[in-house]
Amino acid sequence: MGPLTAMDVSTSGLTAYREMMDVIASNIANMYSTTTPSGAPYQEEAVVLQAGPTFAATLGQVLQPQGVEVAAVVQVGQGTAGTGAGAATVGQATNVDLVSQMTQLILASRAYDANASAFAVEKSVEQRALQLGQNA
Repeated sequence: MGPLTAMDVSTSGLTAYREMMDVIASNIANMYSTTTPSGAPYQEEAVVLQAGPTFAATLGQVLQPQGVEVAAVVQVGQGTAGTGAGAATVGQATNVDLVSQMTQLILASRAYDANASAFAVEKSVEQRALQLGQNA
């Protein structure tokens, strides 16, 4: 794995998990939105991640990890029956669960931090290699 490849892998993780945290923040912000522009209640969204486009693991080749990318942002399930905005109105409620969202936010935050740490380590290794090259 080349030096910039390791940084690219970490950068792709940073980008993917930032997107995941943005979607989770949107879910939390809209968890009480009973009416969206389409007229339906807000539906929870989730990020689907996939391996980078050049993730090759065929027989006879060395595994070349190229990171992760956001494949899609999809709506999760359907709303549940509940009270709407009006006191006497019965309609659909959002399907956003705060506890689940906070758990996912903590996991995404830790994955983001792990990628940031890996990037910092690779950066320090590259800087040290440059220093050694200058002293030689």
